[in-house]
Amino acid sequence: MYWLLKKDEQEIIRENVDKLVQRLSQISGNVQVDQLFPYVGRKDRRKAVAIIDELTDEEDTIVDSFVGSGIFIYGASELGRNCLGNEWEPYAYRMANAPWRLPPIEAIKKAIDQLLKLIKIDFDFLYRTVCPCGHIHVLDSLFFDRNPLKYNQISAHKRLGNDGENITYRKQYRCPICRRTEKHFDASDAAHMETISKMNVPAKYLKIFGSPLIENSRINLSSEYTQYGNLFPHRSKIALSLLWDGISQLECEENVKLFLEDAFLSILPQAKYRDYRGKSQDLHVPPIKLREVNILYRFLRQTQKRYRGLSNYKFSSNNNVSPIHCSDYRDFMSELDSSSVDLVLTDPPWTDGNAYFEKAQLYHPWLNYSLLEDDIRLKKECVVTDAPSRREEHNMENWQKDIAEFFNEAGRILKDLKYLALFFRPIPARHWLENLNSLKLLARKAGFEPLLSIDVSSPDPSMRLQQSASYLISEDIVFLFVKLPDELKRYYYNDFDIDQLVFQVGEQIQEDVHGPFTYKNWRACLSDCFIKKGISEMNSPKMEGKISELFSRYHDEITPGLYLPKALTPFSGQLFDTPAIERMFTYVPTVISELTEGGNTFSYERFLLKLSEYVENGTKALIHEIQQIDMKGLIEVYAEPIEGGGKFRRRELPKLPNGLRNILEMDPYDFEAFVGQILDAQGFSSIALVGRAGDRGVDLVATDPEGHSTIVQCKRYIENNVSSIPVQRLHSYALTRGAQRQILITTSDFTLQAKQEAELTKTELINGKELETLIATYLPDYFN
Repeated sequence: MYWLLKKDEQEIIRENVDKLVQRLSQISGNVQVDQLFPYVGRKDRRKAVAIIDELTDEEDTIVDSFVGSGIFIYGASELGRNCLGNEWEPYAYRMANAPWRLPPIEAIKKAIDQLLKLIKIDFDFLYRTVCPCGHIHVLDSLFFDRNPLKYNQISAHKRLGNDGENITYRKQYRCPICRRTEKHFDASDAAHMETISKMNVPAKYLKIFGSPLIENSRINLSSEYTQYGNLFPHRSKIALSLLWDGISQLECEENVKLFLEDAFLSILPQAKYRDYRGKSQDLHVPPIKLREVNILYRFLRQTQKRYRGLSNYKFSSNNNVSPIHCSDYRDFMSELDSSSVDLVLTDPPWTDGNAYFEKAQLYHPWLNYSLLEDDIRLKKECVVTDAPSRREEHNMENWQKDIAEFFNEAGRILKDLKYLALFFRPIPARHWLENLNSLKLLARKAGFEPLLSIDVSSPDPSMRLQQSASYLISEDIVFLFVKLPDELKRYYYNDFDIDQLVFQVGEQIQEDVHGPFTYKNWRACLSDCFIKKGISEMNSPKMEGKISELFSRYHDEITPGLYLPKALTPFSGQLFDTPAIERMFTYVPTVISELTEGGNTFSYERFLLKLSEYVENGTKALIHEIQQIDMKGLIEVYAEPIEGGGKFRRRELPKLPNGLRNILEMDPYDFEAFVGQILDAQGFSSIALVGRAGDRGVDLVATDPEGHSTIVQCKRYIENNVSSIPVQRLHSYALTRGAQRQILITTSDFTLQAKQEAELTKTELINGKELETLIATYLPDYFN
């Protein structure tokens, strides 16, 4: 209900949003300077800082209800803002708090020296190898195949040596005697592996590696890997036990020990069975092309990397005073005062591929925690999961209920005219608009008005869009909302937008009576509407005050006691009773015209983002219909694919063949194209031929010079006159498509019945003689 705000309030919002879009457009790529977690994050602190800086002032308070990797809270802390965050997943909560318990580097180095004295000899033995020069050395990496287990003649890949060497000790780990950096797995290595296979995992760590995990094949935890130890090679299990035991024995301050434990946790993805290419961001256990690494080497590197990263934060400290809490987001937000927050910036879990509580089971056993045994988190986590034990309860329907609670709480804690910014990860296009509209519906019910969606993932700062050759939405966007004052919120009953019904009934009465109407007449029609929709409770006397208020919101008194719908509302010109496919058909020409202005091309993502601005009015019917629509077919009426289908350009009107001296020499398709040329000469825009696409009686669609949507039917008749049937078909199409003008053109003439039907349906008729006049006026040299 942004339109009801005062002009100066609207201007402030527009300026804030415009500045934010401009600033984000200047941020290229997605740098990975915040790698406190052992995976490549998709959130960028530079973008978080831009959002916070443009939408808040120095003394403002920022809230992140789903902290995850902590980037938004770090951005707020960097700017010196008041901030509060929440992360309920135990591992993520622990790691996100690290900047506020960073010990001095001297204390860390001292502890590492003590640790090496405890464990280095054992690690050197674990990863022992004999260099071809005879030197007893320590390997850095071993490449192998797991199924079947092979250390010789393994599957080839680019990380092997030039001659297929699969044991490496490169760079600083090279042999000190011969400077060699790699070798083949040989008999001495086979004997050593046999020795290691007979070594037992220390008894006190058997419980950790025996920990049961929640099965979810979607995140690569199939039944075979629901015992924790099955994710790791035997040597890695021994190495991890030695390292954790060594850290536990250190006599140092608590934050130093926590720092070293965090570094340990960060290397667990490298300790498990993993692909040879390095970082492993999931729990997949590949059958071939694996890499086993020296755990101690990785740990030492990680301690250096973590300290560099954490110490670069100007807000980092060793005082253990963190703004991040650990509770269910509902409990966290319920503790915040109403109207106390200036920006909610967060990234809720979006899809079933993001069951991150379950993914974090890789770390839980070392924290003495089991998600499988945590009934509260299992029940209350906001997630869509494919885990067999959880998917019935944590499905899309329940996820939407959870997100609705989030919106409601965000609406309560935010001050009026302050912002909610969501990092939104769209899923494949068949659900994208459906989910986008669902979010807008939930937001409006909670008192928000959607402002716009901003792409933040593209490497192309000029477009902020990522090409998709497969018609999938793949980028991240910031979805921005403004919190409305109570008196300007839309009113919902269940999922029915009562504001919309109030306006729609008035518009229908105006159309029926061709003029203004009384409040009494309008109220009676609204009552019937409520009954038909099964919400007769809205007719109770206690609702009359609200009904009267909404009537005044959408109607003007023209003369005493007579009213008309306001000219400018969010619903003006929307086609409420028109199916989604037909409503979109009405708006697609405008969208593509805007996207191709100046000869520009556009991607499928950009088309959907722009189209959503026109068709999203939050109705459940639209939300459910959208996923059934052939979007590509809609686009290709007006635009043609290029670059393998990843981009589109405007489809120009076909050129007519040379040598045509008479209209009757044209075939029907050429005649339709010729009419398109006449329309173009008259100043029509967004002209497209649709006569070969199941037109139901329409050959062209266009927008007239006054901006009215127009449909045209062409009849190239030599002898017969056009009957009333094409007129009826054209009118029917106009009604369902919401066209404002309908034109029927023929080379012959019209029957009396056709002319009568045209008068009744306000169809414009152009016969052969009138067509000749149009040609002489607008295309005088065409047939010369």
